[in-house]
Amino acid sequence: MILAIDPGSEKCGVALLDENGILVSKQIVSRQNVITSIRSLITQYSIAHLIVGKGAFGQTLEKELTKNITTLDIIFIDEKNSTLEARKLYWQTNPPKGLWKFIPTSLRVPPMPIDDYAAQILGERYLKG
Repeated sequence: MILAIDPGSEKCGVALLDENGILVSKQIVSRQNVITSIRSLITQYSIAHLIVGKGAFGQTLEKELTKNITTLDIIFIDEKNSTLEARKLYWQTNPPKGLWKFIPTSLRVPPMPIDDYAAQILGERYLKG
């Protein structure tokens, strides 16, 4: 299993994927609860790799992870365009209805945070490359 994290200042996207890239679960957790959530997932599943977005908040999270979770190595993945890809994935999973389906996805804004979709994108990137 791959545990991917899209770190942010207030919330983090967390996605769990199997070795074939199939999404097992995803969630958005507050920044203050991310370590607890990760620990919980590690005890529930056999996590092989911990993937973290290599952005501004990735280094901060790395310090917390190395201090609190020593059983897994941290692998950083470039976050470039992950939000745009997450938005596209959101609309593929939740197709718009009515007239909204005629609006290009690049102009639509999801009605909720998509950090969990961004984490899924990071996990898929790791598995592809």
